[in-house]
Amino acid sequence: MPSESRLNIVARVNGAEPSESFAEASASSPIVLAIEQMSSPPRPWKLTLYPAHFTLEPASYDTPPFLVLREEVMKSAGFIEGMRALALTKPFKVTFKLPKEAAKTFADWIGKPVLAAHYLRRRYGWVLPVAVIWILGSLPFSGDPAAGVKAAAFDPIAFVLGVALVAAWACAKWRPHPALFLVDSIWFIVMAAHLGWDVVQGRSKGWLVLVALLVWMAVIGFKHFIRFRGTRLGGV
Repeated sequence: MPSESRLNIVARVNGAEPSESFAEASASSPIVLAIEQMSSPPRPWKLTLYPAHFTLEPASYDTPPFLVLREEVMKSAGFIEGMRALALTKPFKVTFKLPKEAAKTFADWIGKPVLAAHYLRRRYGWVLPVAVIWILGSLPFSGDPAAGVKAAAFDPIAFVLGVALVAAWACAKWRPHPALFLVDSIWFIVMAAHLGWDVVQGRSKGWLVLVALLVWMAVIGFKHFIRFRGTRLGGV
């Protein structure tokens, strides 16, 4: 089947105008990457990058390529950088493994704005319930001595941390900015220090597991800030 017809058929499936898709493909020099389908045994595929979309096709036999529009990246076509994996949910479910250099090239093609928005959305997607719980947990509690329930005093540090997290969540939702990676990293470090001090004061040492997790989250956030600082983001 001619290459133009093959692209047009898949473009119709994905809702793109056939002539425009083929014009874009012809107007630029595509980048072809060798990847593998994560199956047993692994199957070689070709990932071809164009300005507004990419295509996937098996390398071992001739078949029409599957076209994925750029707008679907990090949606129906998820890129997991740490695992160097590309996971599709449509037109079919399949996962591909990318070599190290191919993963870097694909990340560059996706672009920092899209990646930064994705990581920011993922980090702040669960923040609001945690912030509310943190604020409620900081409020004073009279307790019940008869039932053996100890009273709890107001915890101003926990309250400020909770309010700060709500403010950061609001900014991430309506005014996203790479600086928020640094903000939540500082938040995680302060919370880790707060819990660590509680452990020193006699709280269960089991809380040190959470302290280690918080420090790890802070390190990841700081790395994101270094990587994406200066990147302009749209709505997250």
